[in-house]
Amino acid sequence: MLSNTTSANTPTCPTLIRPSNFQIWKLQIMMKLWREKVLGVALGTDICLIIPVTSLSIPGTTTTVPKWTEWNERACRIIQDSIHDALLLKMEMHTTTWDLSDVLLSIHQASNLTSSFYIFQQLFNSTWSGGSAISEHIALLWTLEAHLAGMKFVVDSRLLAFILLNSLLKTPKWNMFTYSVINTVKDSKLTFYAVET
Repeated sequence: MLSNTTSANTPTCPTLIRPSNFQIWKLQIMMKLWREKVLGVALGTDICLIIPVTSLSIPGTTTTVPKWTEWNERACRIIQDSIHDALLLKMEMHTTTWDLSDVLLSIHQASNLTSSFYIFQQLFNSTWSGGSAISEHIALLWTLEAHLAGMKFVVDSRLLAFILLNSLLKTPKWNMFTYSVINTVKDSKLTFYAVET
């Protein structure tokens, strides 16, 4: 049965179980929150405004904006529905979506250092065997770079260009290509995109 906030065409998010699936879960939950128009609540950019309400019986009374409360509840429900029950039990005291997101991030961030190391290692050790299209190898490098960027480890485009050049076959043809790129592309223009094209 579908909830009233999702359609039949809306893909489901994986369940966050452990640090190993945190990155993909984070990307997919952010997309789902964005589709449901409540991502700003989870990121803390849409804040709960307190506005003064004039009341004859209680002067100076304040109230929260009902719309924000509705968004917060919807975003919380989306996140809570996509985390493992054991993790959900640890999260029951967190009442705002931003707080819930922040705690989930802090729990799983320590493991990101390990994941980042292995992704960096895979990136630096990648080699193209020539058995597949070069475009597939380039797509792999882009994917690894995107994973690192998602973990707040940005790889400089020039370094990524060097990684690509170093990962090519060590044949006369590809050595000539590497040599020509290094010697003809201006230093300031040497980027991954320039080498890729």
